[in-house]
Amino acid sequence: MSSINCKVTGLSRFGRLTKIAQLVLVLPHSNADAERVFSMVGLNKTKTRNSLALDGTLSSIMTVKMAGLEPNCFRWEPPTPVLKASKTATNTYNKKH
Repeated sequence: MSSINCKVTGLSRFGRLTKIAQLVLVLPHSNADAERVFSMVGLNKTKTRNSLALDGTLSSIMTVKMAGLEPNCFRWEPPTPVLKASKTATNTYNKKH
């Protein structure tokens, strides 16, 4: 639409409409992102952690979680030699007891 020009003036024929369309199309179509943030705050600021300041620790926790920078320690897999050694130790212990 913005490329259609008036034959007489040479100006964009739908200039205002183009600007309105651009403004409307950037509006979020839902409030899911805001609800997600409120949910995350609710999960982190519990009864036992009610003294977390919004501009301090809670803000830092939210920044880390929203950036996806949480530590991946729960995904850590021990190396194969460690697994074999632990299985051997467990088997030896079970045979003795």
